[in-house]
Amino acid sequence: MIKIKFILYTSIFSLLISCSSYEKYEKNKVFYNDPAIFHESMQKLTDVIVYDIFSPPVASRIYVYPTIAAYEILINQHPNFKSLTGKIKGLDKIPLPDPDLEYSFPLASIHAFLEVGKDLIFSEEKITEYQKELMSELKELGIPKEIYNRSIDYGDIVASHIRKWYKKDNYDQTRSFPKYTIRRNNIESWKPTPPDYMEGIEPHWNKIRTLLIDSADQFTVDQPPSFSMKKDSHFYKDLYEVYQIGKNLTDEQKQIASFWDCNPYVSHHKG
Repeated sequence: MIKIKFILYTSIFSLLISCSSYEKYEKNKVFYNDPAIFHESMQKLTDVIVYDIFSPPVASRIYVYPTIAAYEILINQHPNFKSLTGKIKGLDKIPLPDPDLEYSFPLASIHAFLEVGKDLIFSEEKITEYQKELMSELKELGIPKEIYNRSIDYGDIVASHIRKWYKKDNYDQTRSFPKYTIRRNNIESWKPTPPDYMEGIEPHWNKIRTLLIDSADQFTVDQPPSFSMKKDSHFYKDLYEVYQIGKNLTDEQKQIASFWDCNPYVSHHKG
């Protein structure tokens, strides 16, 4: 939390003169709006996604719901932003804050982001530990207790609303669906490859509720080359090209492959 601590120390240094808690908060409001806090929280969620070894499709789901929770809170501070309710499937109107009370919407949004995020991962304690440290640092910027508690409560309300929404996207149900069926006697069919022999990733992902589109059928793509092991076929030529490149990878190509790898936890095998 180097960035956050820098902000904190800077604010403390600038407030050596005595002032009330509310005056201190008014002077430090700019720090609550610093996007670095959200960027750091997003990076923390990313670190846990990597640690828990989620696949890209599942990672996309982990990112989208916390981010929507944060966005829907922040639009209360930005009238030019539009709510996603009525635009995204199944998302009902977000509960509104009391217009007669003061909130820290950046605080509420980051709290909701972390609350939703840790509900979608395995290593929840890693987010909880970070969250406690972050909130402690933000408190030291002088936010009055009533505004802090009210903002946290509103973040909880929105997080609960988003949680009820994503629980209906059919993800939990697909966890018990059959795994990808490997047709071992069919040479044309996909099979796990060495050295790790990973299973097929999310074969039932098309059964999960989409956000905007009706289905992938809205986007047509050209058919891949027909399977053929004849050396003059399109398929074989493409296959052989990939094979040759794989045998003689440059450092740049290795970096590109690493960047696009499904998860940064890479296994290396020798011998």
